[in-house]
Amino acid sequence: MTSQKYKELIPNRIFIGGVDAIDNLLATENIDVIYDLRAEVKGELPSDRSIHQPIVDDAEQQDYSIQTAVKKVIDAYNDGKNVYFHYNTGRGRAGTIATATLLELGLADSVDEAEQKAIEIQPTINLKPQFKDALKRIYKK
Repeated sequence: MTSQKYKELIPNRIFIGGVDAIDNLLATENIDVIYDLRAEVKGELPSDRSIHQPIVDDAEQQDYSIQTAVKKVIDAYNDGKNVYFHYNTGRGRAGTIATATLLELGLADSVDEAEQKAIEIQPTINLKPQFKDALKRIYKK
């Protein structure tokens, strides 16, 4: 039995995983847009549906890069598009956007609750402290 390399964050609409899941994802799901969250992409993007939407490590630009990426995901979702977002492995940056997406959709009331829900969906998620701190700044009550 093979383990699926991507997960449904929002059933049939928003998917999360790593770059290595794209071929399987496109063969089995109806995906309209793919957001590549890697800070740097060497070579071509992995699909003609891919858009480079980097989450940066630079502390001064980090909050903005997270806000911009989650806005793109939510805008695409609200436009009726099926969305996939990924990093290399689907753990750090993708987990950050999964957490923010759950908050934006009102499916969690705090960063900690959203992170826990995201981990329940994709157990490999492991937010870097710097990204979690950025989320707490962005989503402070």
